[in-house]
Parts: sequence; structure tokens; C-alpha cells
Amino acid sequence: MSGSADVARYYDSNTRRFMLSGPGGGVHAMHRELWGPGVTTSSQAAEHINRLLGDEIHDLLTAETGPPRSPAILDFGCGVGGTLFHLARRFPDARLSGVTVSQRQVDIARRLARKLGFSERCEVRRADFHTLESGARADVLVAVESFAHSDGADVFLASAARQVRPGGHVLIADDFLLSEEDRMDATERRVVGRFRAGWRVPAVCTADHLLEVARRAGFSAVRTVDLSGLTRPGSRVRDRVLALFSPLLTALRLERVPFFGNLIGGHALQIGLAGGFLRYQLVVLRRVA
Repeated sequence: MSGSADVARYYDSNTRRFMLSGPGGGVHAMHRELWGPGVTTSSQAAEHINRLLGDEIHDLLTAETGPPRSPAILDFGCGVGGTLFHLARRFPDARLSGVTVSQRQVDIARRLARKLGFSERCEVRRADFHTLESGARADVLVAVESFAHSDGADVFLASAARQVRPGGHVLIADDFLLSEEDRMDATERRVVGRFRAGWRVPAVCTADHLLEVARRAGFSAVRTVDLSGLTRPGSRVRDRVLALFSPLLTALRLERVPFFGNLIGGHALQIGLAGGFLRYQLVVLRRVA
């Protein structure tokens, strides 16, 4: 099974459960909870990354000379549309589109877009962002916890370069390694391996590696923001329950089953964040060539 097909199967199998077990409150996202200033509920924590992206996009567009009146925003790995819908509210003149390899997510996103009144402004379609050929050039490309699902930084950024106009920006919010794996101890490497396999995230790398590949792909670094301090690894009741069962699931080698893979990978992520060798970061790039 190809990487994209495996990711599609993973999300086709798990998306409805993610939504049922998620924070609710109309967030329509499966993002990392970030407990930033003023955040007091799980719904607000799950939405916080979208607020940060909105602030970043506003500042980037405002800083340009003659910013586009109707910016085109593309979401690589849009899920059920939570980030798209947030940005549609934040930027009422924007033209927004999103792609996901999961048909189930497309169906849910389109239904939500109709319900929220965004069908005319938010296009969601099934596509593999590795090979996407839209024919349009976005002003901003966002990828929230989808870069790690890619085949690698080089392939991801080559595709991003095809989609973003010169001078446009790419915003990647995802999990990164603190250091290269050959500098980790054996336990840390095992945890990272379980995270990769369980969550189907082969591209997890250091932010420095991503920036080096980005430079070769025609991007310059704008900023990198470490958001790890806003996470609360292991704080939820379900995290503590999962910690009891994850060793057994791992021993039974159930990571290839989407349901169990999500549990195994999620527990590994909590360990990595708590231990500091996995980081949650926002990387902002500008296309210069």
C-alpha cells in the first residue's frame, strides 16, 4: 500500500471517531490542543492553532506592498475543513480551497461548508498534495499536522513550490524532532518509531532539516515558533487511560490497524512531548524563486 493510500485508509477509518471524541464547540478540527493566553476550554485549545495562523497570515499580507484584495489560501491536508472555515471567517474576501486524500473527510467537509454557508468560498476536494496540479497560485499555503504525513520534506516542498506564487508564504504547524535520531538514546528512538508507524507520519524530522530542504526548494525562512510549551501532554483522562493499554497494543503489533495505530502513535507523541524530544512548532516560509 502506498503512503498516501495508507494515510487515506487511516483517516477514512478514524475521522468520525475523532470528531465524536474531539472538543466539540464547532471547531471541526482534529488539531493539537494549545493552551495559549486566555484559553480555558478544550474547544478553545483545539482552535488556538487556527487563531495563530490567522494572526500570522494577517501580518504577512499586511506587510506586503499592495496585498491582494482577495487572497487565495490553500490548505494541504484540510481534514474536515476546520482551518478553512476559521480562515473564511477571519478573511471574508479570501478564496479558499483544501485537499485531503480521505473521501470521508471530503464528504464531511462539504456538508459542513453547506451548513455554515461557505460552499461558495471554500472548495474541498479529494487529491494527493504530492502530485497536485491545480493550475492556480496561492498567496498562502497552510499545512496543519499534515506535513508529517508526506513522503518527505523534499517532495512536500516541491509540490508547495508549484502551488504558491513567488512572494507567497507556506505555514507548517506540525510535530518535529528536537534533534536528529542518531543523537537520541535507544528509548527515544523506539518512541519516535512507534509515533511514525502508528500515526503514518514518515516525514517527521527536525525543523532545521525542513529549513535546509526549503532553501534548496526556493524558499526562505521567515520564522520558526516553538509552541510545545502550550501543549499539556498526558493531562487528559483519555491520555492516562491510553498509557495503561498502549504497551499491550504495541506488543501485539497492532499499529497497522488504523484504530489501534492511532492509539499507539498518540501515546508515543505524549511521551515525546513530555520528554522534550518531540516538539510542536510553526514554521513560516516565503517562496523566493
